[in-house]
Amino acid sequence: MTKDFASDALRGALKKRLPWWAQALLWAMATAVFYAFAVNARYARMDEFAEYRLDEMLMITATAFTAIFAVSLAVQLRVGRRLECWMQVMLALLTGLILLAKISLLDYVSDDYSIFLSNWIYDYSQMSLKQGLGWYIATDYTPPYLYLLQFVSRVDSYPWQYLVKAISIFAEILLAYAVMQIAGLRVKGSGAKLLIYHIASLLPTVVFNGAYWGQCDVIYTSLCLMGLYLGLTGRGARSMIAFGIALSFKLQTVFFLPVLLPLWLRKDIKLRHVLLIPVMYMVMMIPALWAGKSLNHVLTAYTKQAGQYSFMTMNGPSLYHFLPSGIDAGALYEMFSGMAMALGFAMVLAMCVLVCVYRENLSDESVMLACLLMLSGVPFFLPKMHERYTFGADVLALAVAAVNPRRIALPLLFGLASYICYTAGLPGDTIMELKWATMFQAAGVALTAAALWRSLRESREAIPSEVKA
Repeated sequence: MTKDFASDALRGALKKRLPWWAQALLWAMATAVFYAFAVNARYARMDEFAEYRLDEMLMITATAFTAIFAVSLAVQLRVGRRLECWMQVMLALLTGLILLAKISLLDYVSDDYSIFLSNWIYDYSQMSLKQGLGWYIATDYTPPYLYLLQFVSRVDSYPWQYLVKAISIFAEILLAYAVMQIAGLRVKGSGAKLLIYHIASLLPTVVFNGAYWGQCDVIYTSLCLMGLYLGLTGRGARSMIAFGIALSFKLQTVFFLPVLLPLWLRKDIKLRHVLLIPVMYMVMMIPALWAGKSLNHVLTAYTKQAGQYSFMTMNGPSLYHFLPSGIDAGALYEMFSGMAMALGFAMVLAMCVLVCVYRENLSDESVMLACLLMLSGVPFFLPKMHERYTFGADVLALAVAAVNPRRIALPLLFGLASYICYTAGLPGDTIMELKWATMFQAAGVALTAAALWRSLRESREAIPSEVKA
């Protein structure tokens, strides 16, 4: 039989590990190919602008998303630098396909964008940078996210929603990396870690939250998950810096903060490290204070948020979808909001007591489960919860399941509950009644609590062995 030398040589090359210069060449070639696809993608909103600017707008958009691709692939090639050539090529292909799929969702315009964000960005575009930093727009928003909107406003006569969504998609790189690193505390093998990286970027609530809806929950969540990872690995100061920056973006960071107790009990962080959270919060406010915003404003933005709305639920997967539907929403809030607040704080207290009693058995998995219980359970009981407020639970549950495959039901239950609630807030029919979301969320919270109980009662030696790939 005649040998096929070309095929044999190609097969042999694909099985080899690439030197650093070949990996750099692969990265450059893949980035160039992605740019060609990004330039030729369909961006329907550009048709609303003058035809003579289409080339310029295409270049801006393609460059922004190519930069996202380049950073994501660089991170993956760094993690998978010892992988065989064919696997690195597949990473480039998979990264490109996922990002192009998200690009196809960019043209959807949400009510939040059309009513609020687009008008704010337009107003910023008419101001100087310092005027914008000091302007009291969106008074219930803290300044850091508004800084990003001002950056977007510097691009004149452009469909700004593309860049608003690009910011969230860029933050998904840190989100996926943080999930991968948390899972990597038990999962070994760069191939398995990178698989988790891509699954995290493809979670339905991640895709819908950023690329489709244009929300920014991924920013604070990615920082909090990175803070959790740094805390679990004993880098307390860096962990608190990450939490402090996250808190400057979104109030929902407080759902993560109870995890500081088990981290402190394990001596992963010190009490003095916690002071870095308010310090970093104030550091993030410096540009706004310099431009003229008052100290009172930057310190009370979240109290103004907390005072908004008088509903027991805002499409979140919470207990209160089972309340009578025939009663006025305001009346329901008056009757049950006090009880709801008490239940939410009771869950936090119960977790704190539990980890204190079993502090000698706090493993990495126990800390993850304690954090997941707060992210999923506290919003389940609190009033005025939006569908996006359990975003952190959807993502962290993936890391928990990767660490211990017996927990696979958790990301499925939390993800399904969130997806049902998302369909209630987005165009089209809800796939199920929100009562089903409540039941799926309740099941996930109960399973998480049971898993935490079992984990705390086990010794460190009883923790599942490493997952290898």
